Amino acid sequence: MRKFGSFLFVLLATCVWGQQFSHRLSNQDVIDMVAMGLSDDVIMAKIHSAAKPEDLAFDTSTEGLKALKAGKVSDAVIKVMINPAPASSAPTPSVVAPAPVAVAPAPAPVAASPGAAVASDPNLPPAEVGVYWKDGYCFMRVESEIVSQAKVGGRAGSMFTYGMRSEHWDAYVNGTTSRNRVKERRPSFYFYVPDGGSASDFFLIKLEKKGNRREFQIGSFGGLTAGKSGVKRSKEVVFKAEHVAVRTYRVTLEEDLKPGEYGFFMETGQQAMMSSNRGGTSGGAAAGRLYDFTIPD
Repeated sequence: MRKFGSFLFVLLATCVWGQQFSHRLSNQDVIDMVAMGLSDDVIMAKIHSAAKPEDLAFDTSTEGLKALKAGKVSDAVIKVMINPAPASSAPTPSVVAPAPVAVAPAPAPVAASPGAAVASDPNLPPAEVGVYWKDGYCFMRVESEIVSQAKVGGRAGSMFTYGMRSEHWDAYVNGTTSRNRVKERRPSFYFYVPDGGSASDFFLIKLEKKGNRREFQIGSFGGLTAGKSGVKRSKEVVFKAEHVAVRTYRVTLEEDLKPGEYGFFMETGQQAMMSSNRGGTSGGAAAGRLYDFTIPD
């Protein structure tokens, strides 16, 4: 009977522990704890008790901080929400001073292999070139692909206007939807750019579904306007980029994204020259890399 009781206690404890973080701790949970009258120490202890980063879903954007201050959350608690990792305890100083010891010179740093993620500030993405979506305080890498497939569009319009209307050069990626799924309507993105690059190298565009692929315009040629290179401006989504660290930018959207297919297009500076069938003018089609993602319904 005593063995059965011990087994039942362990089983119940395991169930309680498994259920402890079935709900991800959010800004509203912290605001509710403040409203309950809990002290800062208790709230911070609750945050630090998270078993893993995925158990927290804090929004520390400017809008999130406004809501926290409106909910009377203290600066001390907000600091822990921004950087939930508990500080390592300092070693206890020895009472007796140690004898002098010869200090060997520090070894030269070993160069990291190409593509290796470097440990950095937990509030910044890994030091690896790419686009990242911040989910809670976890950075999710947005996988990309080189845009090397393109087709000519607008031939009918050019034909019926006797070449006065330009044709366009459309890039496309296969598949009706992206494998990168972003769960927020106004997500927070970060760029870690190549050496010498900047956030101005990126364009956020809405992709059009056509058959079994997604397309966007990267150039035009012919017509009265001759040729030009670059994405179609009417498909661009406006965003702001703030330089927050070396080669690192925080991206802020000005409005919510509607469900659909999107992508950050980074031009490489290469151009494929094209000439119209009538031979009068030519233009360039920009090549680059597309970091595509889906905003689900």
